[in-house]
Amino acid sequence: MKAIVSGATKGIGKAITLALANEGYDLGLGARNLEELDFLRKEIQAIYPNIEVITKSVDFSQKHETRNFAETFLNYWGDIDILVNNVGVYEEDSLDDLSENGLMNMFNVNFFSAMRLTQPFLPEFKKRKSGHIINICSVLSKKMRKRAVSYSLSKQALYSYTKILRSELRDYDVKVTAILPGSTNTASWDGLDAPVDDFVQPEDVANGVLMAIKSNGLVEEFEIKPINPKY
Repeated sequence: MKAIVSGATKGIGKAITLALANEGYDLGLGARNLEELDFLRKEIQAIYPNIEVITKSVDFSQKHETRNFAETFLNYWGDIDILVNNVGVYEEDSLDDLSENGLMNMFNVNFFSAMRLTQPFLPEFKKRKSGHIINICSVLSKKMRKRAVSYSLSKQALYSYTKILRSELRDYDVKVTAILPGSTNTASWDGLDAPVDDFVQPEDVANGVLMAIKSNGLVEEFEIKPINPKY
């Protein structure tokens, strides 16, 4: 079994990566920081020595780097079982300070990265009539946050893309799941005044991913929020 995770070294991505390792998946991991990737690979292989862990430094906001990352695993493995589009960034803005450059930067990370990483694997998924694509969306995929306009729009685009993928691939027995976390304790909140201990924890999201993967049925989406409705 083989799985690819983008944004694998921190927060939700790391939690999902460790959960998949525990299930015995060989792993293809991408993130920008090579040192953090190497540390994670050694951490995993110290616990699970029989798992193959391949890491590659990549900036998923860049089209060619993302496509090259996908081609690396298509050429090496040929096919995969799980693709987790996790990489993302959270920044706050409003309509008053909304800029085209800021919006495009947010879309490049939160939406286009997933589209660009997914597209090369679609022919093989369809040919094999198996596989599972998991897109880490957000509760803001369904509503707006007035102080996070660009983020909300980018996650809504990802959510819509996920629904289109699901409709297309269901005929090929390929599963597509949207994971919609609420406020989650990740590095996205670094530097912001946020009560992260009251947020959803990355391991909670990873458990949702495992539930979707292990289900005999199709988990179309999984939404998880902090208990406190203020968050």
